[in-house]
Amino acid sequence: MYPRKIVVATRPSKLSLIQTTMAIEWIRKFYPDTVFEIRTFKSTGDKVQDKPLYNIGVKGIFEKEVNLAVLRYEADIAVHSLKDLPAEIDSRLELACFLPRDSPFDVLVVPKGRNPSIWTLSPGSVVGTSSLRRRAFLLRARRDLRIEPIRGNVDTRVRKLLEGKYDAIVLAECGIERLRRAGVTLEGIDYARLPLNLVPPAPGQGIIAVVCRGEDTDLLKMLRTISHAETTAEALCERALLKTIRGGCHIPLGCVATCIDKTLRIYAAISDPEGRNVISVEIEGSSQSPEEVGIKAGLALIEKSRNIRELTYSERPISDPSRYSDYGHA
Repeated sequence: MYPRKIVVATRPSKLSLIQTTMAIEWIRKFYPDTVFEIRTFKSTGDKVQDKPLYNIGVKGIFEKEVNLAVLRYEADIAVHSLKDLPAEIDSRLELACFLPRDSPFDVLVVPKGRNPSIWTLSPGSVVGTSSLRRRAFLLRARRDLRIEPIRGNVDTRVRKLLEGKYDAIVLAECGIERLRRAGVTLEGIDYARLPLNLVPPAPGQGIIAVVCRGEDTDLLKMLRTISHAETTAEALCERALLKTIRGGCHIPLGCVATCIDKTLRIYAAISDPEGRNVISVEIEGSSQSPEEVGIKAGLALIEKSRNIRELTYSERPISDPSRYSDYGHA
């Protein structure tokens, strides 16, 4: 019998609460009589704001405390941005449900009136990001840029940009769009997508995931039944790649999978921290075997890395960028 009430664990940030509301609304589409209670838990990433993510030295800095609430029976499910989940989560937990994917793109954000293009930034411009992945791939394209750490929620980072502390910052487009759909206005900025083969996204970016205990078989079945099919294939593919590479926020790894009909394609790239050595692969397979496609891509990256050489942006273009440009799952 499916539960009538579900207690939801999430982080207290504005964006996390919006994403939690989105997850609740998705579940209610299929189970309208379900009652929800939201409980918030601060993560290590929320508490430590004075270091770049890759210097904190803790796995799952945005998910550990939230998932612990589920394991301690303080909540029934946890809601996450999939990109915040490490390659492996506690074996007692299951990734039970994925919502339709929003944009996986990163965007370059600048003060309103300026051109939001990496190519038009002045030499020596200061770009804010605490992501090792973004840092490496930005330097790959523009070695003259100064990449400086920036922490805080989206509102805080935009405020720091508008105060003149940075010439540009890099954010996930899905975060900005989710805030705007919820009525949160971000005034004074313009932004544009960074091409996927310039700055490939974090695995799982744009996907909201719901986690529950594996022992809660009725709840697990309920959630798996309503998981969005195409997004599920993309998520499992990207996470299989992540696990194969053994990557996380300490490795400049980016990838994006796209499920169209029964075909699954993944583009993935990995770099050294300075963006001097970059390799990439494109793999295609069946959406019925998403983890197999992800593992194949991961093994191909590992094999290519044995003969790594310095590459430039134009040497590894995606063969057909339009394959990865349509994210109309919602």
